[in-house]
Amino acid sequence: MIYDNIKINKNNIKQLPSVDGDTFNIHFVNGPYVEVVGNSDNEYLIKFVNQKNGQTLYENKLKAGHWAKSNYEYFIDWKIDIYHGDDLVHSHKINLKNKKVFIAFDSKALGDTLAWFPYIETFRKKHDCELIVSTFHNYLFEEHYPTLKFVNPGSTVHNLYAMYKLGIYYTNNNNPNPLLNPNNFLEQPLQKMGSDILGLDYVEIKPKISNKKIKKDDKLITIAFHGTAQPKYWNNPTGWQDVVDWLNGRGYKVKLLSREDSGYMGNYHPDGIEKHPEGSLQSVMNQMEKSKAFIGIGSGLSWLSWALGTKTVLISGFSEKWAEMQDCVRIGAPKDKCSGCFNKDRLDAGDWNWCPEHKGTERHFECTKSITSDVVITELKKFL
Repeated sequence: MIYDNIKINKNNIKQLPSVDGDTFNIHFVNGPYVEVVGNSDNEYLIKFVNQKNGQTLYENKLKAGHWAKSNYEYFIDWKIDIYHGDDLVHSHKINLKNKKVFIAFDSKALGDTLAWFPYIETFRKKHDCELIVSTFHNYLFEEHYPTLKFVNPGSTVHNLYAMYKLGIYYTNNNNPNPLLNPNNFLEQPLQKMGSDILGLDYVEIKPKISNKKIKKDDKLITIAFHGTAQPKYWNNPTGWQDVVDWLNGRGYKVKLLSREDSGYMGNYHPDGIEKHPEGSLQSVMNQMEKSKAFIGIGSGLSWLSWALGTKTVLISGFSEKWAEMQDCVRIGAPKDKCSGCFNKDRLDAGDWNWCPEHKGTERHFECTKSITSDVVITELKKFL
């Protein structure tokens, strides 16, 4: 594990001056850590304090040869106080300036990565630190963020002062884990999860992923039809066909960017489209940037379109209207229909047809079945 690698590489640990021959090693890798090294019989009280509110989040008594660590792993403005008896012998405030800091993405999802990545550079600028980052999509960012050092997921990074992880974390009871995210991420926009974990203010920011100057084709509309679970789909049986027919009737060429074939998990492509040949993600990005608009569902390709600055229409009843990016045309379920299950319950990734309230009933997937093509076309008419 990364922690083990850190512990055996002493150069990365801040060493405080000795007390009666005892020294104190500290770091902030996945939470604040203190180790007492020495041979005395002294007993020390270690307090991990949140400087923002003065609250002691964890304390423990240690002797030489022992260590203590707080389980809070998101960014906190920590202060570590070390007492010997009634005497405060050391007080160390976290200071990331010029320190080596590692931020690792635990999520492989394209949408999560695009949503959270802009805060990496914001974090670096705020703390003036030497920042190393690992994502499962480094190729999207390496060219555009020269001040960051990229490593592959699972890499061992030595000599760290601090480390933070970005992901969607639950407890064993399927509740949001309060030790890994300070807020209930189900009740807020996806992008805010990243800013919360890193202790930053939430402002919607798009990542830098393209500097290509691609000429727009005002008669090209791109769409993405597929997702990673059926509740993400637009489950109106005639919805996509109605929209494609309307676009074709007005002279627009519709290109499908999803890589899945027609019939995938029972989802068939509408007539009147051209399917983009399977290739690199860069080729998909080129088509998105070329198109006048992109129409999609709650998936990574919708986040990709948003990041590229393409006009993005997002159709989703699976999530609340505030859950994804704000800079888009967001079309959700009617108010009298069940919707937003993604922001209420943990998705069962093993159940393709997951619907926590109405599975197996006439109301199964009513959130997106109830989104009519007329509603979507009405929104398209506003800018096409």
